[in-house]
Amino acid sequence: MKKWIDSLPLNQRLGFPLMLFILLVYLGFQIISYRSYIAIERDNLVNRTQILANGIAMNLTAPVLFNDSEAAREILTTFQADPLIKAVRLELPNGTLFSQYTRDLASQAFPSGMLIRLDKHDVVFSEHTLYLQIPVLLEKENIAHMHISVSLASLHAIQWTHLKISLLLFFGLVGVSTYIISRLQRWVIKPVSQLNAGIRDVIKGEAHQPITPVRSSRDELNELTESFNTMVDTISERDAALRLALRQLREEKSIADDIIETVQHGLVVVNQRGEITKANAACQTLFQSAFTHHDWPSLIDMLAPVEREAFQRLLDDALSHPRQIDHLIVEGAQSNGEIRTYQIVSRPLHSRLQTLFAIEDITAKHSAERQQKLAAKVFDNSQDAIILIDNQGRLTMVNSTFHQLTGYDQQSVMGMHFSQLVVAEEYRQLQAIIGTALQDSGQWQGEINARGAKGEPLPLFVRITRISDTHKPGRQTVVVASDLRSMKEIQRLEYMANHDPLTNLANRVKLHRSLQALLEAPSHEEHGFAVLFLDLDNFKAVNDSHGHVIGDQVLRIVAERLRRAIRKGDLVSRLAGDEFVILLSPPLTEANVKATSQRLFERLSQVMKVGDKRITVGVSIGCYYVHPHSQESADDILRRADEAMYDAKLLGKGQMVEFNQPELDAETG
Repeated sequence: MKKWIDSLPLNQRLGFPLMLFILLVYLGFQIISYRSYIAIERDNLVNRTQILANGIAMNLTAPVLFNDSEAAREILTTFQADPLIKAVRLELPNGTLFSQYTRDLASQAFPSGMLIRLDKHDVVFSEHTLYLQIPVLLEKENIAHMHISVSLASLHAIQWTHLKISLLLFFGLVGVSTYIISRLQRWVIKPVSQLNAGIRDVIKGEAHQPITPVRSSRDELNELTESFNTMVDTISERDAALRLALRQLREEKSIADDIIETVQHGLVVVNQRGEITKANAACQTLFQSAFTHHDWPSLIDMLAPVEREAFQRLLDDALSHPRQIDHLIVEGAQSNGEIRTYQIVSRPLHSRLQTLFAIEDITAKHSAERQQKLAAKVFDNSQDAIILIDNQGRLTMVNSTFHQLTGYDQQSVMGMHFSQLVVAEEYRQLQAIIGTALQDSGQWQGEINARGAKGEPLPLFVRITRISDTHKPGRQTVVVASDLRSMKEIQRLEYMANHDPLTNLANRVKLHRSLQALLEAPSHEEHGFAVLFLDLDNFKAVNDSHGHVIGDQVLRIVAERLRRAIRKGDLVSRLAGDEFVILLSPPLTEANVKATSQRLFERLSQVMKVGDKRITVGVSIGCYYVHPHSQESADDILRRADEAMYDAKLLGKGQMVEFNQPELDAETG
């Protein structure tokens, strides 16, 4: 809105706010007066009707008490005194019509919802009718009530009269406003417009005609007009003097034009002695100097080349035998010791026996080229495969490691869609995760299984980064992939060395390592832990009756049930045969140990379905509590837990025997 007003001409900017102000004041006054006047008239109409109705209500008490509806109807005809009352309904408290009065047939019915509204509000205004409810009281008891409808014709006539008066006032205000704006146009806006047109003529260099004042009075605008005419005359005299001075400067300006038209870098003019006679302002920035045109140093001192003698010979040769220099690269030292790289081009000015040198600081460009070459070497010699993918998912660049890793050659891989390199089903599961990460942070990393040129699986750890290329539309994606095959093999061998091949539980090696880690952990200074030694009951009978194949399946089922019966941080291992050991790590209470043992009894006693056979085994458990600060060895702990297990066997199997008393964490409520 402000920009639109600022773009208007002066006459509209003065007239528009004035008209708007007058209109707003007028509308505000009319709205307030209209609302106040109508409110008063509505109140008068209600009060007048209520006074008449209350008087008639007093006369209705007897007919209502004696159930004389005819007498009530005669009393209701008293409402004829008010021509605006259209109809009256006299109802008993239960809503039964007792009597009514209507001025004409069109006034008989009340609107269907109006009677309900009158039960909640004594006065209701509709568009054309006022509805009132007046109680008929006998000693403050409501024995009946009247519903009265009153015409609003008189109120509408008052509204229409007020509207006509408002329109007459509005047209009067428009006339006054138009007159005021026309006077402003003549006395203010027209003189200002003439001054503006005169200023534009002076700016354009057109012939100026003196401005004639609009009025003969000696006001500020007329004085401004005369001052402007005098100023224009003075400017014309100065323009003539400037033209003469410009002709004298034309010869020096031709040298500057030659310099500017040749190059747009640091420009210096050097005489045959190597002295700088002229230089542009860019040289001060280029060499971080504050020299003026009176004290420029020689060219060699300004450049301060690292190989000073070689450059001096080249410069002397170029100045004494006017020759041009093309794209000479020179390294120079600045006053702060920083080495900068310059590219120099020279052109002899034969008519003046001088030479023009164009000097460009290419330090950043030179460094960028070296960095680019270094990046290319890093890219090609990286031990990781590097892939560049365009926004269509096509491969646009790969390094030599990619060829060695996948077996694809350069020709076959260019333009290939990246989806041909990955396992489709696995990528579909990761696609949403990768897309969200790239959108949120621009990068993602994780493991992906790819396929080589011969279809062989390639486990890779990839780092995906989305980048923007200023030279191409859209975004590109850089993928750095590391070969995990050797790592996966190491992980597989390590897993085999630490796990039982039949049950995939931890074996004796991992059990000893985990037990030793608990003994050496800092938490062992404050917290104890427990070791449960388990031996299956009746397992030998299973092997003897059903064979070792069924026995192995039973051991796998037992292993899975043990895994599900312990906490996430605990360890279950298989020592040999049907012997298992569980490490219950801290924090741990005696209740935890007993609850775990009970859970083991319940789950291992459940029937196992192996093929068409139903097999049941039991378990005996020996428990050994390792106290805080204990200095026992892992072998001693296992031996004592084993002894407790044998005691459980002697007690009749299916028992849990504790080797010692616990010193665990206190129970918490």
